[in-house]
Amino acid sequence: MQDTARPAALPRVAGIVLAGGASSRMGREKAFVSLGGRPVLAHVLERFRPQVAVVAISANGDPARFAQFDCPVLADLEETVGRGPLAGVLAGLDFAQSRGLTGVAITPSDAPFLPLDFVARLMAEPLEDIAFAESAAGPQPLFSVWPLTARPAVAEALERGAFSVIGLITRLAHRRTRFGPAEPNPFFNLNRPQDVASAERWLALE
Repeated sequence: MQDTARPAALPRVAGIVLAGGASSRMGREKAFVSLGGRPVLAHVLERFRPQVAVVAISANGDPARFAQFDCPVLADLEETVGRGPLAGVLAGLDFAQSRGLTGVAITPSDAPFLPLDFVARLMAEPLEDIAFAESAAGPQPLFSVWPLTARPAVAEALERGAFSVIGLITRLAHRRTRFGPAEPNPFFNLNRPQDVASAERWLALE
């Protein structure tokens, strides 16, 4: 497993990479799609690791497929399997609590241009409320930071079948951080095979 020691100045949050989606439009598991000769997940981790105390991957199935990334792999709680990203948030909050951290920062596994200051900007204020990113395209709830105090609400939403991340965020105390327009879009994610070609072009310009 990765060395979890980090400089004390880093936010005391765990970084949770959500890699549990069905990837139906891509036709294969998006985390392993090749981008610039590496899995897209490798690009995400390269940008995310320096921003948090420790990184874990939220995914069900055989964790051995992620061995190359040297991260803990968090399966959903048994009663929440198949209930979407909120299940990953819940597992991440439990992981953060077990490490003595104050919350989690989450990002999808297919966002190779994640801002390098993503966590710092969302945590410009004390972590008391959920904070999430907003871009010119609108709210980006899967790019967010959650305090441990949100756990009961996440568990309750999953129990009653309310699986919408933005739906839960808007019910709770929250704040949003606006990220200005940029090329490439820092929250661009790879949903379809044609998105990979766009990402390759942008990667070549970096």
